[in-house]
Amino acid sequence: MKPLLTIIIFLLAALSAFPQSNDNVQLAYSYYNNKEYDKAAYLFEELFNQSKSKNYFNYYINCLLRTEQFEKAEKAAKKQASATAKTDPSYRIVLGYVYKQQGKNDKAQAEYDGAVSSLRPDRNSIIQVTNQFLTFSENEYAEKTLLKAREITGEDFNNELFSVYASSRNFKMMAETGLDIVDKTPTDIFNVENMYQYYINNDINDEFYNILRSTLLQRIQQKPSTHYSEMMIWLLVQKKNFKSAIVQAKALDKRLGELGQRLITIGDQALQSKDYAAAADAYKYVLAKGKDCPYHQRATFGTLTSMYRQIESGEITDMEQIKFLESQYAATFEEFGYNSKTVAEIRNYARIETYYLDKPDSARAIIERALKAQGVNYSTKATLNLELGDIQFYEGDVWDALMTYAKVENDNKQNEYGDEAKFRKARVAYYTGNFKWAASQLDVLKAATTKLVANDAMELSLLIADNAERENSVPGDTTALISENQLSSPDLRIYARADMYRQQNQLAKAILSLDSIITIHKTSPLVDEALFMKARIYAKQHNYDTAAVYYKKVADDYSYDILADKACYYYAKIAEEHLNDPQSAKEYYMRILADYPGSVYAVESRERYRALQGI
Repeated sequence: MKPLLTIIIFLLAALSAFPQSNDNVQLAYSYYNNKEYDKAAYLFEELFNQSKSKNYFNYYINCLLRTEQFEKAEKAAKKQASATAKTDPSYRIVLGYVYKQQGKNDKAQAEYDGAVSSLRPDRNSIIQVTNQFLTFSENEYAEKTLLKAREITGEDFNNELFSVYASSRNFKMMAETGLDIVDKTPTDIFNVENMYQYYINNDINDEFYNILRSTLLQRIQQKPSTHYSEMMIWLLVQKKNFKSAIVQAKALDKRLGELGQRLITIGDQALQSKDYAAAADAYKYVLAKGKDCPYHQRATFGTLTSMYRQIESGEITDMEQIKFLESQYAATFEEFGYNSKTVAEIRNYARIETYYLDKPDSARAIIERALKAQGVNYSTKATLNLELGDIQFYEGDVWDALMTYAKVENDNKQNEYGDEAKFRKARVAYYTGNFKWAASQLDVLKAATTKLVANDAMELSLLIADNAERENSVPGDTTALISENQLSSPDLRIYARADMYRQQNQLAKAILSLDSIITIHKTSPLVDEALFMKARIYAKQHNYDTAAVYYKKVADDYSYDILADKACYYYAKIAEEHLNDPQSAKEYYMRILADYPGSVYAVESRERYRALQGI
């Protein structure tokens, strides 16, 4: 029994030691972080003696150095370096670091050089030495270690070298080393791209991007290869330089005799990034391969979508081009038919007919034909019916529109389509001046499960709540009749009508309505809203000079109001991107940071300001 009892007692003692040891670890780090280095040194020494962990030893030495106990630190480092001379040269680095902190640079260099020269062809030992140099920010010696390791092992250690160069921000060698990895093992291209990704995304001045691009170009000229070209395309896409990426992709597609998948991918990325012209260029290249190309349908619909987005954003305003797109839609649906997979294109086709060509009858026929198509599921049906309601409202059939929305709502309770239908009903009430009923519906929608609907409902609800209960009519104002469900506020009724015109792409009418608020209702709290909406309309028409005037007026004259930060941001962005006025851009980005630090535009404003400052 006695041996058994002894074992049990030993185990219990060992188990009880674990919590104590763990407590000591936490306490040691706590002392260190609180700069109580004497207390931390004692605990780290104890922890090292128990575990022989190099990490604890490094902390122990640091504590001694911070309290200027140089002799004690030197003695401890010498002892470990001597004890591990044949097995672990990394302790010589600790000793060298101790010497360096005392200004004994010759002795420090001797220890560092000795650690490198005593390397053994053992990967683990090499990595330990490298990491120890990096711990003390001796990046040059970390590089020497890995280059020496190449000689004695035959391994390239490129991944480790990349980390060393990244630590010292040696962008040129980072670029070269990453490409060396790809050159040796092309299948590692995605890993290397991931390694580069962080530095590209956080490279404010594009320094690393420019070096990497230059290095890639040199390699392509010296040794043309598929993987270098692929990396160049990837790099250009990272900076959203889709135009150049497409040029490279076309060349690679032709050289390899590909079917266009690469161009489809870039087209999709350009479309998502709102570079619609580049997207159209990529898709049209694939279209030219003919109907036998497996990506023909994707290219067809991609071309339609990118052209539609160009019209919607104001990039294309020429009526002949709009009519050309109409004909392309007609031909496409004759080829591919109407089905649930093309619902987005059907909706866009109907919007072109309604809002750009003023052909709501044709748009309604398109929607009704799509609704009769085979295999139309509930979500497609709901989407199309919502569009039908919008067309009916555009035609002035308010009651029919409300009935269409109500049907979608009843058929889709507790889902996003039901929420959207309810919001559109409330929006119709807002457009037609029935603010009280609209407000009651919007209050319910604030809790909608669909975040976008909830946000839109909140924004519109606040607008009505702030402006619907004021008696501010002026003599001769007959903009709308006030029923028992309507509150007064002629300025809000005019603003709602302008909002409706803007949504329906009747921009000239929208501006006339907004001008009547600005000139007739000069004291209305909606004046800044009217100015801001005018700025948005002019920006959509690419009239950036005029848009900038209105954004700036809102930012300057209404700095206390809710739109001020938004106006600052859009004015700064236009000044930066379209007016070649970086000084004004910096001024208004900084105003957001100083006056509206909680703004949703603060983060991007900070990034853009730093980029303009070159920091």
